[in-house]
Amino acid sequence: MTRLRPVRRSSRAAGESGFSYVEVLLTVLLLSLVVGGILPLLTGGEESYEELRRRQEMIQNARVALDKFLRELRVAESFRVLSPATIRFTLFWGDGSGASPTAEYVLNGATGDLEYRWSADWDYRRQITVTAADAVAAGYAVGLTFNHAALVVAGKSLASGNDVRVRYLNGTEMVELDRVLDQTCVLSIPATPCWNRANTTIWFRLPAAFVSGASSTNYYLYYGNLNALAPPANGDNVFLDYENGSTIGGWTRRDGCAGTHTASADGFVFQTNSGNNCYRQFSKSIGTHDGVEIFWGFRSGTPGDPAANDRHMPGMGARFSNAGAGYIVSPGEDSNRRLRIREMTAWTSAGTTWQTGRSAALYRVTPGINYYGRFSVVGTAPAVLRAKFWPVGSAEDVGSWMLTGEDPTPLLSGLHYTQVDGHDAPQDHQHRTLIIRPRVTNDPLLTYGTETSGTRSDALESLAGPFRSLSVTCYDIEGNVVDCSPATPVRSVQVTLVVMDPSGRIPDITVTGRTFRQTP
Repeated sequence: MTRLRPVRRSSRAAGESGFSYVEVLLTVLLLSLVVGGILPLLTGGEESYEELRRRQEMIQNARVALDKFLRELRVAESFRVLSPATIRFTLFWGDGSGASPTAEYVLNGATGDLEYRWSADWDYRRQITVTAADAVAAGYAVGLTFNHAALVVAGKSLASGNDVRVRYLNGTEMVELDRVLDQTCVLSIPATPCWNRANTTIWFRLPAAFVSGASSTNYYLYYGNLNALAPPANGDNVFLDYENGSTIGGWTRRDGCAGTHTASADGFVFQTNSGNNCYRQFSKSIGTHDGVEIFWGFRSGTPGDPAANDRHMPGMGARFSNAGAGYIVSPGEDSNRRLRIREMTAWTSAGTTWQTGRSAALYRVTPGINYYGRFSVVGTAPAVLRAKFWPVGSAEDVGSWMLTGEDPTPLLSGLHYTQVDGHDAPQDHQHRTLIIRPRVTNDPLLTYGTETSGTRSDALESLAGPFRSLSVTCYDIEGNVVDCSPATPVRSVQVTLVVMDPSGRIPDITVTGRTFRQTP
């Protein structure tokens, strides 16, 4: 039998209000335990929620950037990993200008932002330092020699040179300048490209003046846009004048001699079979010029004995006034044995003469042979006159001249330069190329610095971030890891972004995506 225990009743009467001291103490202790147990649970729950929300934001942020990156890589025509933090690729579609644009992604190491831009540009540049020993005015033409062949071999430049550009920082923006190939190469070896050589030389104009001893680093050589179209290369925007003999426009006949002068695809041609012996001149105004240098290509086609008379003299003139006072140079003088410079007092009247000694071996012009010549007139007190010529295909003896003279009372009012054809008939002369440029005694010196990434004029836009790292891995059609370069067929690309929390509360998150390219 089960025995029931009696119930112990409280000493208080039923309905008596209040709590005993023991009950109050027990209640307080119980509440302390509950609160002490529940509050940490609430706090921990809030922290987990914030971490989860932040992690989701970080992943979503990375995915937006990664998806855009992969979409453009999928349809890119070509791409290159320029550095671990810079990827650039050319897109198939155009921007309406006829050029193929490039997209560029750059991981900013300072901010962690993945930055992006979509615009055509160049991968590399070298800063050019121009140092002027003598003062030069704005518009002075200078030549830069560099190893273009090495850039082509490295896959950094086009063999055609279309991507090679010269830019000038005018204080606020980069301005692209016209640049032309050095004509001694173009005319010497017309069947061989003058680009893709170890000593390619290009000429461009200095927009700003230099005082003596001044230097500037505001000039840049750009290259590396392998889809570049033809560059600005107008010789008239580089030199005082740039003629190829294909037009007679702008030239004025200044003599009364017999003979005709025509333009052709192969240069200016002067011919006469009879008539008086005299210097035949055509002039062209280029404005007042103090120091100038003329480079010209010429040929005498007159048959027969080259030493018979003065029939082989296609020359040039500089610093001519309207009245015909100036200086001319003529090779093949004195029965084809001298090089002469003459001061002309009028279009057909000669004054002072400077000349070489007689030497058929050194100063003879052989009919049918193409030549180059240089003629410079520099300074005013005195004027220094220099001249030389050499056969096309032979190396120019740079820095030396065949003939040098000084005029203590020089002619100063020059507006024109001239073509000179003389002196004896019959004649069959040709001026193939005429280039005239400003000239001081010492040309400015050009040096260029180390290769850097091509800085662009358009600003980078922040796409997403912050990221700790960006990496791109390329695979061939068999799934093997290959180099990400234009010469390598790349079938698929994997992009990895490591997103970070600036506060450091959330561990780094790695997001990876892979895409197959439409055209390997």
